[in-house]
Amino acid sequence: MRRVVLLAILTSAAFSADKPTCLIIRHASTARQAFVSGANWQYVEGDFPKGMKWKSNVTDRTVRKVKELGGRVITIPNAYSTADLEDARKQCKAEEDHPVAPSPQ
Repeated sequence: MRRVVLLAILTSAAFSADKPTCLIIRHASTARQAFVSGANWQYVEGDFPKGMKWKSNVTDRTVRKVKELGGRVITIPNAYSTADLEDARKQCKAEEDHPVAPSPQ
């Protein structure tokens, strides 16, 4: 019985570990920057780290926070193509396979 309980605890701990997040962004247009104060970046695809709210307009502060929480941020060109987006997805996938530890605080 003890072995079953220990196995259940170890299994739940292994699956509860947060997977690294990857955010794909592009530079916001000048009009968007003027309209949304401080938003230098625009969300394209990906997941924000646990505890962060989703935002379509991303600031430099948000980018730093994502990186501090162990996430990765990939920037693609403003006029991106399907190939650019696929390349960014591959970079995110590579990051999932080889995660980076969060920045020391």
